[in-house]
Amino acid sequence: MDIYRDYFTRESLVASVAQAPYVPGQLAAMGIFETRGLTSTTMAAEELGLNNVGPSAAIPRGAPAKAMTLDKRKAHTFVTSTFAESLPVYADEVLNVRAAGTSGAIEVIQTRRNEAIAKLRAWADAQHEYLRMATLLSPNNAFGSKPADGSLALATDATKTRAEIFTKVIKPIEAALKGVPFSGVTVQCSDEFWVDLIENKSIKDTYLGYQAAAELRGDPRDSFMFGGVTWERYRGSDSTKITTNKAVAVPTGVAGLFLQGFAPDDTIDSVGAGAMGAPYYPRSEAMKGGKGWELTMQTHPVMVCTRPAAIVTLAKA
Repeated sequence: MDIYRDYFTRESLVASVAQAPYVPGQLAAMGIFETRGLTSTTMAAEELGLNNVGPSAAIPRGAPAKAMTLDKRKAHTFVTSTFAESLPVYADEVLNVRAAGTSGAIEVIQTRRNEAIAKLRAWADAQHEYLRMATLLSPNNAFGSKPADGSLALATDATKTRAEIFTKVIKPIEAALKGVPFSGVTVQCSDEFWVDLIENKSIKDTYLGYQAAAELRGDPRDSFMFGGVTWERYRGSDSTKITTNKAVAVPTGVAGLFLQGFAPDDTIDSVGAGAMGAPYYPRSEAMKGGKGWELTMQTHPVMVCTRPAAIVTLAKA
């Protein structure tokens, strides 16, 4: 197996991960999760004081100013979890298979290794998206709890639909953020919620117009804007999806609203003073008897919502 050793070093595996196709989920694509590389197995997140201000009563001329204080800050810690999957590359696979258009053993080894790494990275990306979805659906933690689910009346005319969106989506988010600026609101919808939404009489024309423009742009997403809110169908899987008949509204442009931290790997060559965690940790181990190599992908993430009260879950009314 010495001929194969150079193609299963940590450096070659990391390079292969970088070349593997990325399999993003919609939550990853939204960019609402701020990534942190950790130096330990815990992530510290600070709860900032709101420092709200309001009008004061008048004081006599020449009297001392009323004293103000800054709100106290709180630090919360969250522990990372470890997930790992392995995939073997056997010597017999390399021996009996040639890569298309190649003739040498080196190309065959590299191709088989890259195929295995691509599958392991796809698993890690899917695992991360699953955790993001869990954080979105149940953001309750040390920072507080999300509000009770609301409902949105979809069988109404345009004026009432806009009023419903303003009252039950935008206003609750503004109240929860308490003056913290945000750039917009995106609502991720389950398939069932989406069907009723786009068949709403006042929304249908808007949706069809957006879809016509999206086709011209070559944009495959189901997405449109109505009532000052961006609506998207979340294309999920059996394990990663918006709850049936529900939709989740999220403010965008809020710094640190969602955090995703990654701890260093639990191997000697991955730790040390100042070592920063990364999302992917591939490694390899020679099988007994020189039968091949066992490729392993590990990831050590933690996902946190720092303002659960700003995440609004909607049902169909």
